[in-house]
Amino acid sequence: MNHRRFVVLSTAALVLAAAAVGGLAIYSNYAVSAATPGLPVALDYLPAASQAVFGMNVEKFVASPAYARLEQKRGQTIADDLADFIARTGVDPRRDLHYLIAAGSPEPDHRGSGVAIAVGKFNTAGITTYINSKTTPVKTEYRGATVLLIQEGSKVEKGVVFLSESEIAVGDLDTLKTVLDVRDKAAPGIMTNTTLAPLLRQLNPDEMFWFAGDAGTILAKVPKTGRFSDVASSIQDVAGTLNVDEAVSGKIVATVRDEESARKLADVARGLVALGQLAGDYDAKVAELMKGVSVTQDKTRITLKVNFDINLLEELDRAHPGNPTRKVV
Repeated sequence: MNHRRFVVLSTAALVLAAAAVGGLAIYSNYAVSAATPGLPVALDYLPAASQAVFGMNVEKFVASPAYARLEQKRGQTIADDLADFIARTGVDPRRDLHYLIAAGSPEPDHRGSGVAIAVGKFNTAGITTYINSKTTPVKTEYRGATVLLIQEGSKVEKGVVFLSESEIAVGDLDTLKTVLDVRDKAAPGIMTNTTLAPLLRQLNPDEMFWFAGDAGTILAKVPKTGRFSDVASSIQDVAGTLNVDEAVSGKIVATVRDEESARKLADVARGLVALGQLAGDYDAKVAELMKGVSVTQDKTRITLKVNFDINLLEELDRAHPGNPTRKVV
């Protein structure tokens, strides 16, 4: 891995900790306020044109059995990978990352645009020095902030900017500039988005993971191919939550154009659940898991819920190492 790419990944570990370092973080007392009570104020910095939003409540994740299992299996490996970054910056994502939010706008070319914002306690000078020790970033000044652009060959793919001592953003330059505009109230933020704002206001900040999407706009960019393309294109918005504790529980709620389309979509979803239940005829563990999946329809809203013991995941993994159709006795 070359130095420039390493810098991108190391810095993004703070912002994309859920994916890059498995969400290893310890939440400290950190007071935040936003348009949605209990969520970071950085949520308000997301661009109004965002089409999908994701959030992670790190405190809830770290307190879960899933985190304990992850730390037991991967903790030392992750610690070793982060050792140089921690030693040079004094920042440990396992201790200093508090919350993670991200937003984006998928495009037909699959590149899209977006930003992820980490909220926590960060050593701005230490992280900047670390980046400069690995490569020479291209610096762009905008609205009193310095955007550090990491160049890969002849292209500049991503940038890093400190929105404040407690907020770091990573994303493409145009989106980062928009975030700074929104922060300075020179552009509308996501809470003015007529599709996403109502979904975000309904969020419970105690949810471990959550997402919301303007499905109608996103699906309009996807080529209409396949048997269920018309049914899928009737979805207007979608939101969901996931919590991993003693049980894996969550739900996805989709709003559909009309009741007839909702009925068809619910039938498709129930059909997929039924296929999973057929697999349960050959595997008692799969059957037990599928009992925790349900699909309901209420006029133009479809709700898919899951709820099953977290131990089932490990039992399935042990029973099927690379063989998902093996019979469980």
